[in-house]
Amino acid sequence: MNSRAFGCVNAVPERTAMSDTIPPPATETGSVAAQSGGLPLMLALILPAQLLSIAGIAGGVAQPHIAEQFRTTDIVWFNLATLLVSLFTLPFAVKLGDVHGKRRVMLILAAAGIIGDIVSALAPSFAVLLIGRAIAGFYGPIVALIPACIRECFPARRVAMAYGVVMGSVGVVILVTPVIVGHLIDSFGWRSAMWLLTGLTVAAMGMLAAMPETPRRGRFTDGFDWIGGLLLGGGVALLAYGGGNVYSAGWTAPRTAWPLLVGLVALVVFVVVELRSAHPIVDVRMLARRPVAVVIITAAFVQFAYIISPVVFSFLAQYPRIPFASDGFGWTATHYAVVGIPAGIATVAAAVATGGALKLVGPRQIWLPSAALLVVGLAVFARAHHDTVQVIVASVLVGIAGGTVMACGTAMVVSVVSQDEQATVNGIAYLALQVVGGFGYQILFTVLAANQVVMNGVPFYLDAAYTNAYWLLAGIAGIGLLAAFLLPRIQRPSDALAGIEPERAGAQEIG
Repeated sequence: MNSRAFGCVNAVPERTAMSDTIPPPATETGSVAAQSGGLPLMLALILPAQLLSIAGIAGGVAQPHIAEQFRTTDIVWFNLATLLVSLFTLPFAVKLGDVHGKRRVMLILAAAGIIGDIVSALAPSFAVLLIGRAIAGFYGPIVALIPACIRECFPARRVAMAYGVVMGSVGVVILVTPVIVGHLIDSFGWRSAMWLLTGLTVAAMGMLAAMPETPRRGRFTDGFDWIGGLLLGGGVALLAYGGGNVYSAGWTAPRTAWPLLVGLVALVVFVVVELRSAHPIVDVRMLARRPVAVVIITAAFVQFAYIISPVVFSFLAQYPRIPFASDGFGWTATHYAVVGIPAGIATVAAAVATGGALKLVGPRQIWLPSAALLVVGLAVFARAHHDTVQVIVASVLVGIAGGTVMACGTAMVVSVVSQDEQATVNGIAYLALQVVGGFGYQILFTVLAANQVVMNGVPFYLDAAYTNAYWLLAGIAGIGLLAAFLLPRIQRPSDALAGIEPERAGAQEIG
């Protein structure tokens, strides 16, 4: 397929691709995307944008089966292995996307991800499975590059629609993926979920190959901040690794304490280096702007609480009921997915409604009540999760809140930064989410382990474990909600995309 069919409005000829000049913003005049290429490009970006979400859902459904087959209590590393590589590569991926073009970088990341998926699908042991999951972490940064691609490849009047179609498709992913993965696992085992990810990653590469290249700004040799990238990537990876050992070794163990200490020192040095660098890999001065900092913090806590909640339900639903050892429901993976359909529908409906509402009001007015609803939904889950009806009611509440916050998160970033800052801030937001996720995931399994019974090497959980886990998630979402009250009234995404400068400290704000 010819990439020109998608018509990236900011694409530059090859002979000037490595120019230091930043292309002007997209305009309607002469824009192919504004005429016929817009919808195909939107559809092409959906799968790459949702690849990480699909992998997370598929992995969540498969985890109980993997833990039972390999008889491991270290199942927490199934996701953390992916997280560590994703965190380390992210700052380089964002910067190299600016220098060499985001399409090219995403293709390389997706190719590495395919290798990881294949290794995971063929893994003869849990150790090899973790190696595969680590390699698959290379496609993690794609999710941070997609929003910037949208902003660069569509005229202003279509960017909001593109965000809604591409990023809002997470609701469909949440609705459809568990059913497909559940059927595959019940029919062919957990490895079929890994093969599904392999096929979808190949398809995502095809979509990325067909899209046009984004503008390339500057040269690789022009002050590329290797030191800053290594300090940032290494620092957050060490924090995640140290946090990953809390569950098995505790806070004071050397393999927990030293990575955490070194990681914190690396990040402090990183800030100092970036403040003095002529070409910082991340402009940390942006974090001094209250709207940017608060958006990143509140989104990290609230979105993590929502994203990780299905992992708890996956164990609750699929682990067997064993007196005095396991208080699971013993459902098949398919049954688990079917029970989740009402919540999936609620998520899709909430995301669509949020997209329409954002045309009229600022994202803060939507974010606050939706974050509050998420806290309530998780609290309901903690109190009432003992039969199918209770689970469906709690799941629908969480789904409505989750669909809203996921659709609103990108809009908040759009509303507080300029076009040139989009990729950087999306990268920082993704980093923050993953760092919170790394610690939160470990704390979650530590809470579960307080009421677990290990049988034949497999950890099973009593009801108190699930109750405490949901209360923990409600508390994490509550931290994000409290941070959200510090948000000023930020402008509507449509105003930001129309070229009105995002509000800075003391600027006039739009409700």
